[in-house]
Order: sequence, then C-alpha cells, then structure tokens
Amino acid sequence: MIRQIRLKRQLAAVLLTLGVLLVGGYSLLAAHYFKLGMDSTMVGAMEQAVQQYTRQQAEGTAEPDLGPFTVTSTWQQQPRQIRSLLPQPPPQETRLVKSRETQPDGRLGRLVFAMRFPDGEGTLFVSHSLTRQQMSSLVRRTIRDNLTSLLLISLSTAVALALAIWLLLRQVSKPVARLGQWARDLESANLQDPLPDFRYPELNELASLVRASLSSQKDSLEREHRFLRHSSHELRTPISVMRSGIELIRSLPPEQAPAARSMLASIIDRLDRASLNMKHLTETLLWLSRDEPIDLPTRPIALDQLVQDAVEEHRYLLRDKDVSLSVTTSPATLEQSEVALRMVLGNLIRNAFQHTWAGDVTLRQQGNTVFIDNLQHADRQDDDSNDRHEPGSDSPAAPADTGDDLGFGLGLELTAQLTERLGWHYHNQPVAGGRRVSLSLIDASEPQR
Repeated sequence: MIRQIRLKRQLAAVLLTLGVLLVGGYSLLAAHYFKLGMDSTMVGAMEQAVQQYTRQQAEGTAEPDLGPFTVTSTWQQQPRQIRSLLPQPPPQETRLVKSRETQPDGRLGRLVFAMRFPDGEGTLFVSHSLTRQQMSSLVRRTIRDNLTSLLLISLSTAVALALAIWLLLRQVSKPVARLGQWARDLESANLQDPLPDFRYPELNELASLVRASLSSQKDSLEREHRFLRHSSHELRTPISVMRSGIELIRSLPPEQAPAARSMLASIIDRLDRASLNMKHLTETLLWLSRDEPIDLPTRPIALDQLVQDAVEEHRYLLRDKDVSLSVTTSPATLEQSEVALRMVLGNLIRNAFQHTWAGDVTLRQQGNTVFIDNLQHADRQDDDSNDRHEPGSDSPAAPADTGDDLGFGLGLELTAQLTERLGWHYHNQPVAGGRRVSLSLIDASEPQR
C-alpha cells in the first residue's frame, strides 16, 4: 500500500528544500568570493613587492627590503620551506598558487603563496609563507568577523525563508480547510445557499463544481424516487385485478372453472406466484422510495417455521432437477416485520433454487441466523441441460417460468437495501461452484446499543 502524504506537508518540504538549497548555494558563493578577495589582496601585495624589488635593483640597493615576501630570479633560490610545499615553480605568469602544510598530528600548518612575474630580462618569482602565529590579531579578527557575519546572514535568511513559507502555507491552508468543511457539511437543505468566498478563484471554482455535481446527483435521485413511487402506485391496480381474477377462477365450481384441467391449473399457479412476487416487489419499492420510511409493523415470528414455509413455497423451482436439498432448523422466535422477512428469505431461497440445476442446496437456521449454500455440480450440469432441452420432453424447462426469472436481479438488489435499512447483517459471497449466503437478524424487541 502506497503511503499517502498530505499536500501541505509535501509543499512545505519542497519549499524548505528549495530554501535550504538557495541559502546554502549563496553561502558557498559568498565564501568563495571571500576567498577570492583574500587571494586578490595577496596578489596585489606580491605585485607591489616585485615592483619594489625591481626599483631597488635599478637603484643598486644591495639588500632590498621586501618585508615578508621573497623575490628571486630563479625558483631554486626560493626558501627551502617554500619549495618543500611547492616542488615545481608556478606554471603560469601572474597566476597565484598556494599550498597548505599538514602536520603529523593532522592539524593544518603553514600556508605558502607563490607567483611568477614577467621581467624585462627574464622572470621573477615571489613567495610568501604564513602561519597562524604570524598572522596579526587585526587580520584574524577581521577574517573571523567576516565569517561570522556570513554565517549570521545565512542563518537569518534561512529563518526568514522558513517563516515566510510557514505564513504562506497557513494562509493557503485556511481556505482549503474551510472548503473541505463546507463540502462535508453540504446537504440537500443548504445546497442552494450562496457560495462562500474562499479567497482564491481556484477554490471558488472548485466549490462551484462540487455544488453543481451534488445538485445533479440530487436531481437524478429525486427523478428515480418519483419514478419508483409513480410506477409502484400504477402497478398496484393491475396486480390487484390479476390476483382478484385468479381468486375468482379458483372459487368457481370444478365443472365451470377451466382450472380443472391440469395444464390450465399449472398456468394459473404460475400466474398466482408471479402476481404475488410483483405485489411484494411493489410494496418494497414503495417502502424504500420514501425519503423518511415509516417503521414496518412487527410481531413475534417463529423463524424456523417461516424458513420451512419459504422452502415449501419455492420447492416447485426444484421440480425435474437433480438437486439435493437439505433443510435444518431450530426453534427461534423474534420480533420482526413479517412482510420484509418473507421477501428477503424468499429472494434468497429462490436464488439458490433457481440457479442450481444439478447440485446441492443446504439451508441451515440456527438462532437468528440463516445460512444458505448452493453448490453446482459442473460434471452433471451439461447432461441435465441437454435433458431439459430434449425435443418432445414432457417436463417443462425451468427457464420457461419467466415470472420468477424476470426481476430477480432487482430482487437481490432490494434484498441488500432492505437488510441495510433494517440493520440486518447480510453477506453474499461466491464460492467454488456456487454461492454462500448468511443472514443475521436483529430482534426488534431488544434495545439497540
């Protein structure tokens, strides 16, 4: 898993890194020019020593007084301590060369300077040897003060830069945090309120896009809710007419009712089941489409008996199938909505029965939990499929029961929504050869924690 970094921290790290590089670079540049200044001072002093040497030679002075500098016409005439640190003479004219002595204990010792100057009759070499003891206190204090000033300037610049970055991030993070809090508090009640000013045009534009997106989603959800409510209300009337007609046909005397014929009786049974499923579906849609759904009426329900009834109600789906059914229940009574519970159990059991052609279906109810497993036998599925489609077969193929096939995906989706709204624990996961479902109910009579 990739570790996420907050934008504020990343921006601060980038700015601080750039600031440190900037301050460090300018500090090194200042130190470099400080050394160049010292070297330039040394070159000027050596040039004056050479000029004085040349002038005194022209005047015939036997021993020119050149102070700490040594001027010779050959490199071999230079002092031995100079030649020990610079074995070779300076290779170029008017180019300062220098070398520092390292003592046996690792400390830095003598520092020597040397230059080659052109002369009318040849070349002059000038050198200078300098130790810390020979350096005057004024020079040492000047160098120390300059280095201290350079360090203070660098540190002050770094602190000022860090403070500026902190103030910048603080000024930027405040409106960003306000935008995040505003987006979290945004809901349908305040969706049309005027947009706050988040100081920066980019943030104001982002807030406008967020509100426009939520408004579009709200309008879409409202259209879906209106469609569900209207379609469910419109379906209730034809469903009621269908069920009334079926009940009327069944109430006729056998000699007058076409249901006396076995084929018509089978068709009427399927119409009865389809209309009952449509009735339950429309009631569920109406209940789920409410913005503030009312509490469903509850009563004590024997869960074990309800499971057995649901199995018997959908046993027809296993007709003419090579399916082994195992049902295990234990006495359990809980306070729940019978309508919702019948629909959820019916959907889950119908799913297991309808999508298992050759295999095993196991239903196990223990306490307030129901487990449903359906496993398909792949090696027998193809043979059974061919049998179901064999020409002239008297057994009706199960897929012909379109009343149970249509809307089954919607039934599972409604099952998930129902269980979520009722607070039940529902898990539907695929396994090798089928699916495994568990449904844990909450007793409505027990206080919720």
